Amino acid sequence: MLLVTSLSVTTFTHADKDVSSIFNSDFSYLVQTYSLANNGDANAQYDLAVMYDTGRGVAEDDKEALMWYLKAAEQGNVYAQNNLGVMYDKGIEGVAEDDNKALQWYLKAAEKGYVNAQNNLAVMYDRGGKGILKDDKAALKWYRKAADQGYADAQYTLGWRHAKGKGVLKDYEIAIKWFLKAAEQGNIYAQNNLAVMYNTGQGVVKDNQVALSWYLKSAEQGNIYAQNNLGVMYDNGVDGVLENDIEALKWYLKAAEQGYADAQYNSALMYDLGGKGVLEDDKKAVKWYRKLAQRGYANAQYNLGVMYQHGEGVTKDMAKAKYWIKKAYESDDSEASRAAEDNWNKFELWKY
Repeated sequence: MLLVTSLSVTTFTHADKDVSSIFNSDFSYLVQTYSLANNGDANAQYDLAVMYDTGRGVAEDDKEALMWYLKAAEQGNVYAQNNLGVMYDKGIEGVAEDDNKALQWYLKAAEKGYVNAQNNLAVMYDRGGKGILKDDKAALKWYRKAADQGYADAQYTLGWRHAKGKGVLKDYEIAIKWFLKAAEQGNIYAQNNLAVMYNTGQGVVKDNQVALSWYLKSAEQGNIYAQNNLGVMYDNGVDGVLENDIEALKWYLKAAEQGYADAQYNSALMYDLGGKGVLEDDKKAVKWYRKLAQRGYANAQYNLGVMYQHGEGVTKDMAKAKYWIKKAYESDDSEASRAAEDNWNKFELWKY
C-alpha cells in the first residue's frame, strides 16, 4: 500500500472579503451606507464595496466594488487595501490582472499590521508574478509577521519551509513547532504533516497513536492525503494501531472518490486481494484500476491487463490484456515495466 510520507503543500487562498462588518443587509441599511459612502466615510465605502463584491443586498458588480474599495483604500482602510490587492491579484470580470498593483495594495495594508495582507504579500513574493520577481527573503519576512500574529496558513507555510529546507535551513523541530500552531487552529494540511512527522519520527519521538489522532482530525475535514494515510495505518497495522481492513477501505474510498490516485490504487488492491472483513470484488477492482490506467498509471495498467488476461471482473479479452500490459511495459515505471515484460514473454502476448 502507498503511504504518502512526503509533506503536502497547500495552495493558499488569497481572497479575504472581511465581511464581518457587514450586517444583514436591508434597504434602509443600504441607503444609509450609500449616503455615508458618498460623503466620504471610509468604513461605509468599504462596506458598500463588499456588498457589490459579494452581491449582498445589491446586484453583484465588480466594477462598482473596485471603485468603492479604491475610495476606501485611498483613505487608509486596510481591509479595502487588501481586497483591492485581491482583485488585481486574481483578475476578475471588469478588472484586469495586475500583479504590481496587487503588490502595492497588499504592502500598504501589510505595513499597517493587517495579517491577511501580510500573508497575501508573502504568497506573492513566494510565487512571483508578472513583473514581480520571486523573493524568498521577503516572503519569509512576511510569513513570519503573519505567523507571529497567529495566522494559520502562514504558520503552516513556515513549517513546510523548515521541513523542506526551502529558503531556510532544514529543521524538523522548528517545522513541528509551526505545524502544531497551525494544526491546533484546524489547518488540515498542518494536521496531516504533523501526523506524518509523528508517523515517521522526523524531529520528534515516533508515536503512531499521536499520528493517528492528527490524521483523523485532518481526514474528517476531507483532506485526501490524511484519508489515504489513515487508510495505510489501518491497512498495515502498526505499533499502537490495530490492523483493520474495513476502516482502511473506508478511508481509501473517501480519498479515492475525490480523485486521489494513491487512494484509488489502494482501493483497487483491497478489492483485488480482499482482506479481513473485505470481500474480494474483481469488478470494483477493475473500476479503480481502469480510472488510473486511463490516467497513465503504469501499475494500474499492468494490473488491469492481467484482469483482462484472466477474465477477472471483466470478460476475458487477450487483445485488451495485450494493450494494457504493453502500455505498462512502455512506461517509465521500472517495476511495472519489468513485470509487463515478463508477462509479455511468458504468455507470448505478441500473438494476440
